[in-house]
Amino acid sequence: MGKSVGPLDHGDVSISPTYRKKHWQQAHENNDWDTMVAIFQDRIEGRFLKPVRLIAKDDDIGEFSGFSILALDCLIIETLYQFYSGLDETEGEHKKAFWNFFKSSEFFKDHFSRKKAFTFYSHYRCGIVHQAQTKGKSVVRKDQSGMIQSVENDISKGLIVDRRLFHKALEQEISSYMDKLKKGGNENSDLRNNFLKKMNIICGIPE
Repeated sequence: MGKSVGPLDHGDVSISPTYRKKHWQQAHENNDWDTMVAIFQDRIEGRFLKPVRLIAKDDDIGEFSGFSILALDCLIIETLYQFYSGLDETEGEHKKAFWNFFKSSEFFKDHFSRKKAFTFYSHYRCGIVHQAQTKGKSVVRKDQSGMIQSVENDISKGLIVDRRLFHKALEQEISSYMDKLKKGGNENSDLRNNFLKKMNIICGIPE
């Protein structure tokens, strides 16, 4: 039998494999940033990153898991953008959210121009999520010389995404984000405030 989250309790929902709403409330009330970040990590790891790792290393399906991995990676990018901005959901043009995420990340900004970001959003995020396929001539590969390459030196035709390098950068971004939350200070005050807003939204706690 698999692990159970226990009986359904709408007043104290499970927000990660280990933690429930009451754990978040306690940590928030005590200004316990180590626990608050641990809850975030458990949520991201348990629901998204660990499944990606399991898929990637599976001998039967790992070789052809690029679409599944990038679908989860796109979901993570969008939720991270919401955490960074303190939003319930992505507002406005979603493709601009991806561009803002890429250009602000030290692990992605050197690989993405605005045009590459918009093409990635259209060809991968929208293509895989809505049609279960990439658009144009875009493809998913691994063991490439770089994270992002244009097809036939023409971005408009499509991109070649190395899913291993892409996912590695995303894990580095998440690790860096958690370090900033723990560190705090004036330079991270907005990041912390928006993190609290997003987690309270997830837990159904009014401002």
